[in-house]
Amino acid sequence: MLGLLLLCLGGAPVTVSAAGDLHLGSASTEAHLAPLSKLLQGDVRFVNLETPITKYGAESGMAAGGTPTGPLRFNAPPAVVKWLKGRVNAVSLANNHALDQGELGRTETSALLREQGIQAATPTTDAELKPRGRRIRLLARDLPESWSSEDASTLVAQVREARERGPVLVSLHWGRTGALLPTEEQRELAEKLIDAGATAVLGHGPHTPQGIQRHGRGVIAYSLGNLAFACGCTDERDAYVLRFRIDDAGAAVDVEAVPLQAGLREPPRLAGDPGVAQLIQSLSEDLGSDARIDGGRILIR
Repeated sequence: MLGLLLLCLGGAPVTVSAAGDLHLGSASTEAHLAPLSKLLQGDVRFVNLETPITKYGAESGMAAGGTPTGPLRFNAPPAVVKWLKGRVNAVSLANNHALDQGELGRTETSALLREQGIQAATPTTDAELKPRGRRIRLLARDLPESWSSEDASTLVAQVREARERGPVLVSLHWGRTGALLPTEEQRELAEKLIDAGATAVLGHGPHTPQGIQRHGRGVIAYSLGNLAFACGCTDERDAYVLRFRIDDAGAAVDVEAVPLQAGLREPPRLAGDPGVAQLIQSLSEDLGSDARIDGGRILIR
């Protein structure tokens, strides 16, 4: 009887953990990814995968050990996919490095991930997860610094259509590198996506953390920051994992952020510096959120 009631109401609550940019490469080890088992918990465990995973491709612009030497072109060997299994089950392949090995490389990456039970969303193919008997749709888009109103309207319509089949998560690669604040245009688009029915908007691109905003029944993380990089391609360490539940009506509830120190050629870890939590709290309050530090997390209301 309880199962039937939950089905009628929309299903059991689904827990989500979403983290930032993940780079894999020839210098990657399983030890770099081991902490993800604890950092990413729940039914949906999402990251923005910055690296094609192919058998034939080759990374360039890096010396041994991941030190940049020129223009970067990413690639990781297929063996790394097994290290992600059980730690991650959803990724975005809509970012500035997703096509480093061409469209064939992105297709191969999706196939290799799928073999390990990891769903990948691209600009042309949405991902679907079915935790606890529910259907969660993941849309991923790589937006230029200046997008058109037509681009925005198309995405809003796609979210509205997808919402008819269940809750929707939207991953957006956008914004200016190093920025701590979203633009007014970003805020306007994110709010429209929530109004169209998205449960969450998950931002990537700046490599720095940006604030978390509650809007309607949804949540917007404008930039989650970095998660782990196997190369010395970035020096931005402050980041967070966004955690929330999707209730039976498709709303984001129990929203919290867990501050991180991104792993730069080392494993990511919980942030020991209270300044990281204070930064995320301040950035979220600037967006109108009620953000309160509670132990090692920030509660967002």
